[in-house]
Amino acid sequence: MIFLSTVVCFLCVNSLMASETYKAGVLQVQHKELSELPPSIHNAGDTGLDILVLPPLESTANYDEAIDIVSSAAAQAGLYVVAHMYEKARCQLDYESVRSTLVFDRKGAITAVYRKAQNSAANCTVSDSDLVTFATDFGVTFGVLMEEDMMLYDEKHLKGVKNFVMTGDWQAEVSFFNAAKFAPSWSYITNANLVSTSGIYAGKAGLKTGADKLAVAELHKNGDHDAPMVPSVSPSSATFPGEDLRQFVVRPLDLEASSQGYKETVCHRSFCCEFYVKTGAKEKMPESSYSFAAFNGKRPFSVNHNIGTQICLISVTEKPNTFFERVSITANFTKQNSQYPIIQSATVLPTENFKFENGVNGIPHQVTLEMIEAQNIINFGIFGKYATSKLENNNVFEENSTDSTQNEIYDYIFNEDVQEFFDYVWIRLRILIVVVSIYILEMM
Repeated sequence: MIFLSTVVCFLCVNSLMASETYKAGVLQVQHKELSELPPSIHNAGDTGLDILVLPPLESTANYDEAIDIVSSAAAQAGLYVVAHMYEKARCQLDYESVRSTLVFDRKGAITAVYRKAQNSAANCTVSDSDLVTFATDFGVTFGVLMEEDMMLYDEKHLKGVKNFVMTGDWQAEVSFFNAAKFAPSWSYITNANLVSTSGIYAGKAGLKTGADKLAVAELHKNGDHDAPMVPSVSPSSATFPGEDLRQFVVRPLDLEASSQGYKETVCHRSFCCEFYVKTGAKEKMPESSYSFAAFNGKRPFSVNHNIGTQICLISVTEKPNTFFERVSITANFTKQNSQYPIIQSATVLPTENFKFENGVNGIPHQVTLEMIEAQNIINFGIFGKYATSKLENNNVFEENSTDSTQNEIYDYIFNEDVQEFFDYVWIRLRILIVVVSIYILEMM
C-alpha cells in the first residue's frame, strides 16, 4: 500500500511538473530541397517536441507546395511547426518578395500568419503593427517575431507575452543589431523564452542548447527558470566582424595604469560613459589592446531605417587575453531608453561575478554593468535604444522625410484602386470625344 501511494505521488508530481513546462526544438540544418523537410520534422516529432522552428525556406517558386509539405508533415508528426517562407505577391504594378512566417498546429492547419514585404516601400498586403500571437493546446501563448523585431519594438509592444518564436534572417549593417548577437541580451532583459533560429533562450537562464542539428530544450511556460546566466555570446556561435568605432568617441585603455585600477570617462554629445578597469596577471600572456568607446546618435539598421542609440563599450582591438579583476561601466541613459548588456567572450564568464543594474544609487535611468574576475573579453558594454520626438513607428524613422513623402505619393498614385478609377475616367472621356467628333462631322 505504501509502495502504491509512493508511485501515485510520483506520477502526480511528474504530471504537475509537465504541466509547467513544454519542449521546444529548432532545426538547424538548411535543406536544399523541400522533399528533405518531412523526415526532419518526423524525427523531431519522435523526440516528443511540442513546437519546432524551421530554418528559413529560401525558395519563392514553390510557395504553395512548401505550405502543403510542411502542413502534412506537421500533422503526421503531431507537433506545432513554425516556418519562414518567401512568396511573390503583387504590389502596386509589380511583384514583390514578401517574407511570411506561418505557424502550423498539430493537425497541420495554419494557426498564425505574420507577413512583411522585403521592400519596405512596397504597397503590399502585410500584417498590421500589432504583435501576432497564437495559443497552443499545451497552455502557452506565443508571440511571433522576425529577427529585426527585437530591435524595432519596445517592451510595451510585447504585451506581457513570455514565450516567443522567431525566424526570418535579417542582416543589419551594425553587428550589435544582428539576432545572433542581440538575442541573448534581449531574452535576458525581457526574461522571456525565445525559440529561434539563433538558438533557444530561457530568459535570464540564457542559452539552453548547443549547436546540434536538432536543438531541443525544456522551457518553463511562465519564463521563470533557474539561476541567471551571463548573457554572453562566444565567437564560435556566430561570426562577428570587428566593431566599426569610427563614429564613436574612442580612448585607448591604459593597461599599465589599469594594473592599479583606474577610471576613464568618455563622452559623446552630452552622453557620458564612466569606465573602471582593474587588471591582473594570473599568468604571463601576450599583451592585449582595448579601447573605451561612447556613442550617442543614430546608427544604420537597414537601407531605409536608423535606430536611436546610446552605447558604452570596451572593445578589444588585438589579442583578448587580459585578465580583469574588475571591469565596470556606468552611464545615465535617456528616460525613454531600453538598455541591454552586450557581452562577447572567448570563454564562459562566471555567473556569480556578473551584475547588471538599473536605477543605481537611487538615480533613475542610471545603469551599471560589472564583471569581476573575467578573462578573454572581446566586447563588453551597454547598448541603449531610445525614442525621441523624431522617432516614429516604435523607434524606427526614415533617413529622409522628403523621400518618405515621395514614396507615399507614389504608393497612392499607383494604388490599384486609383488606377482603376483613372481607367474608368479615360474610357468615359474617349466615348465623349467620339460623340463630339461625330456631332462636328454632321454639322459640317
